Amino acid sequence: MRTSSQRAGIFAVLGAALCFGTTGTSQQLGVADISPVAVASARLICGALFLLLFLAFQRSSRTTFRMPTLDLLISGAGIAMYQLTFFSAVHATGIAIATVTALGAAPTFSAIVAFLVLREKPQKSWYLGTAITIIGIVLVGSANGISAFHPMGVGLAALAGFGFAVFNVLCRKSLERGASDIWVTTATFTVAAVLSTPFLFAQNLSWLTTRNGALTVLWLGLVTTSIGYILFMFGLKRISSSMAATVVLAEPATATVLAAVVIGEALVLQSYIGVATVAAGIFYISRKQ
Repeated sequence: MRTSSQRAGIFAVLGAALCFGTTGTSQQLGVADISPVAVASARLICGALFLLLFLAFQRSSRTTFRMPTLDLLISGAGIAMYQLTFFSAVHATGIAIATVTALGAAPTFSAIVAFLVLREKPQKSWYLGTAITIIGIVLVGSANGISAFHPMGVGLAALAGFGFAVFNVLCRKSLERGASDIWVTTATFTVAAVLSTPFLFAQNLSWLTTRNGALTVLWLGLVTTSIGYILFMFGLKRISSSMAATVVLAEPATATVLAAVVIGEALVLQSYIGVATVAAGIFYISRKQ
């Protein structure tokens, strides 16, 4: 029987997944004509500022252990890569394909990075789960025919998954050694914001003063970054990583539905079968860890 703490953790991760799932739609709905890397940079800067503000009121979160500088720089570069390539993937190939590919690739790359960094060998179940996930990504990417397949967009989404994997593994390494979760998150996103700042100037900054531009960046920075990651970390403290990996599957479902209903992306039966296949692969990996 689940305790109240576990239920709170489940709802927190679910809330985080719903926040994350609105990212692509927010970009396409609010600033579709703006350079995706400029939007990603603005999101990181805005999100880092909110996280720093939140950290300032969390004195109890300060611990003696700090993330090693090299790990902090690499994980910051990873999350910067994730943001920049993900928004570019959405621009190139659409919300549903970009989100499913990035989320589906993340567990696979996480296992590879964990092996290289922590010498953690993936279990046999990882190979089957990865194969299922890759099949799902192919199904989603080719749902509208091979001619509609965008290798560049899918490749960028896969790179986004790799960037998130680097962030995930290195942050987990520090968290397991006693680092504060909110400190690690804030420090990493601050580094990512600094690294991504040059990309903000890929577009004339006047778009930030428009109603759509300002509201989109505020939503992306506050809701999909600050609140989303705070909820996710809150949940991870209360439920197992495998359960969190299962609950967070609400993200691609949310992104796919919003893409179809709000943006009007053409989704066919194969698209939904692909999403379900990716979810099944990630679910299988998470349950067997």
